[in-house]
Amino acid sequence: MFANPLNRSIKGLSVPVTLARRGKADVVIRKTTGQVLVGRGTYGRQSWNGQTATVFGCTGFLGRYVVARLAREGTKVIVPYRGLQEYARHLQPTGDLGMVVPMEFDLRNSKQIEECVRYSDVVINLIGRNYETKNFSFDQVHIEGAQRIADVSREAGVSRLIHLSSINAKTNAHSRVLVSKAFGEQRVREHFPGANIIRAATMYGYEDELLNNIGRFKHFYLTVNHAQQRL
Repeated sequence: MFANPLNRSIKGLSVPVTLARRGKADVVIRKTTGQVLVGRGTYGRQSWNGQTATVFGCTGFLGRYVVARLAREGTKVIVPYRGLQEYARHLQPTGDLGMVVPMEFDLRNSKQIEECVRYSDVVINLIGRNYETKNFSFDQVHIEGAQRIADVSREAGVSRLIHLSSINAKTNAHSRVLVSKAFGEQRVREHFPGANIIRAATMYGYEDELLNNIGRFKHFYLTVNHAQQRL
């Protein structure tokens, strides 16, 4: 039983104090520090369930749905972004005021990563690329970047790390993307023992780069009957 902080005396007027019932699910104990956190507000979006999560790769196809689901459950979400803040602006309305916090970071800067995970209970790494750029190679993203996030999260006392990989990640794969992801899994296990690694298959949805590209450039893809065949 916890007192509702909204009920207080106003200009000498006596306002009755009501008690809000709380259950075990409203109490969160951080494993690393032992700090006791009690959820606030009503259940759902307009509340705080006591959990704080950092979602790397939040501006990608999968990241926006992960952030929206966490925010809807009352989790405070840290959304690290690279480049302009406008890239993460669309994520803020998914949660209540102040519950989705954008923070600028660079994957090669350990100090900025530490600032993003400092108060988090769980860190989710969704960062991945299927092509290289002049700034980042496959190894820098999938191996060095994953290791850096795992290492900093462990030192910061994060309770849980969730790392997204690929279902076909193998060290002897023909694709450099899958090879780098396989070595990235090994680095994550070494630097954050007990990390949860998700090996996802190809994902599709409204903003994906699979079905949309097939529909846009259907004549350049391997199709049956000029993409007119129905199953």
